[in-house]
Amino acid sequence: MASTPIQRVVPPAEAKTPEYALDDEGRSTPVNAYPYANGGFVGPSNGNGLAEQVPLLSPTPRLAAPVPPVSRAGSAASDRSGRGILRRIFIDRIGTPSQHLLRPTFPPVSLSTYSPVPVTPMSYWDWVRLGVRQTISLVISTIFLVGVVIWAFAAEALMLLPNWLSPPVRPKYDWDDAEYWTKADAKVSKEPQYYARQIGMDIENQTVETEDGFYLRMHRVIDPDARPHADGRGGFPVLILHGLFQSSGSFVTSEERSLAFWLAKQKGYQVYLGNTRGVFDMGHRSYSRSDPRFWDWTIRDLAMYDLPALVDHVCRETGYDKIAFIGHSQGNGLTFISLSLGMVPNLGKKLSVFIALAPAVYAGPLTHGFPFTALNRLEWPAWKRFFGVLDFIPLMRWAYDYCPARIFATLGYIMFAFLFRWTDANWLLRRKTKMFRFTPTPVSSASIFWWCGKGGFADRKCTLDDSLERWYDERFPPLSIYHGGRDYLVLCEPLLERLKNKEKDVRVLKVTKLDVSEHCDFYWAAEAVEWAYESFVDDIERTRPRYPEEEGYVADEHEHVDLEL
Repeated sequence: MASTPIQRVVPPAEAKTPEYALDDEGRSTPVNAYPYANGGFVGPSNGNGLAEQVPLLSPTPRLAAPVPPVSRAGSAASDRSGRGILRRIFIDRIGTPSQHLLRPTFPPVSLSTYSPVPVTPMSYWDWVRLGVRQTISLVISTIFLVGVVIWAFAAEALMLLPNWLSPPVRPKYDWDDAEYWTKADAKVSKEPQYYARQIGMDIENQTVETEDGFYLRMHRVIDPDARPHADGRGGFPVLILHGLFQSSGSFVTSEERSLAFWLAKQKGYQVYLGNTRGVFDMGHRSYSRSDPRFWDWTIRDLAMYDLPALVDHVCRETGYDKIAFIGHSQGNGLTFISLSLGMVPNLGKKLSVFIALAPAVYAGPLTHGFPFTALNRLEWPAWKRFFGVLDFIPLMRWAYDYCPARIFATLGYIMFAFLFRWTDANWLLRRKTKMFRFTPTPVSSASIFWWCGKGGFADRKCTLDDSLERWYDERFPPLSIYHGGRDYLVLCEPLLERLKNKEKDVRVLKVTKLDVSEHCDFYWAAEAVEWAYESFVDDIERTRPRYPEEEGYVADEHEHVDLEL
């Protein structure tokens, strides 16, 4: 009898309004220097310790279904600390990506043509028109996808031709029991629990609700041999977040050397694997997955709502005030956004360390070529005609649900190897099918427009407003960066230069460049344990609070790294 995955729904914490902290000390740009598109701004102090408040956004009801009202009580600023004005700004319209285009850390609104789904309720004929438009976009996007796959197959065949004629010698590893892992009854599953149970561990399904109503899948790794510390708590918690088109499944397919399992089993950490909205068929408290409002989000919503909800959940679950965070690609890109001034900078106080793998802040040279150069010419009206307003290229979701696992994984690898110049040079080939069983996962069309469309990341080459003198303040957690010498999707050097010259409050613990590493090799490489995992542990141990039995132990001071470019 097949075992049933552990399920647990965790009730959300009391709803919190997003906090936007602007510090008007001499080290920060004055609060009234940030104009907004609708003419609002944060005013200066009126002399009694409070700031005169001018609305930043005109409240617009967003949800058709009832939502808990957000209190405006206590919205005045307080300077009881004497360190400047800390202001809480309340917004009624929940879950609107265009709101976040107005934040001071981001480029001006004119640089993006994206407009959100209309706020008025949809009539019967609206649904009919939506169905017709989605059908047209489905046909167009399917033709686009099939064309990319055919092109990718041809490119892959040309690249592999020399290997077919003269196969390269792959290294063998003493720890690799290839015969055991390639046994006849082994299968490729899309359930993370299957891979955990193969090595005597398990994974618990948990549900986290964001403030704007999305349900997120959280996976908690269970080690049956784990023992509590003297205070009754488990090991120090580590939250891991995936990149674009991926999921928590990316961290469980390398057998006992999977990042999630290795940290839990070998180092005793409580490991949580987060997922962003829409992944693993998760829903919304008010909207169905066929509703355009369900897909009306970009990375800024992930930064504003998803990441804080995931972090708060892990803190509540484990009883720790701080947790370690590991983010890959978009998983750290949204974190750099979330921690910026104007978003949720106080979140940094809950992170003992921020480990960024392949930091997605500046675009790499790959974005200068096809298909990015074609996509970043599309404005939102044209984008909607090609790709619709629901999930991006629905055929990928259908293939994930119904296509045989090995065929889906093979197609996924070939497509992404072509688009992102990934290779399997550093991987164990027998793992490749398992790795790509979880790639690609559903993503909103609006989100891909943010990454690839007119005024998006591939067009502007940066996730934040690079013209600003300051993105972060002292609340930013200790930072450790890992980047690869063969990663052409993102570029780390401009980030290091900015950290060195402008972000004086950011404490950089370590910058590690793996010359032979590609975009995903920090957790998919055969030697990822030796290349990266041990170094992750060093970062976590240097910054985590001491356990009660370690009271005599003094952690290393957090020092800046001299960022030589």
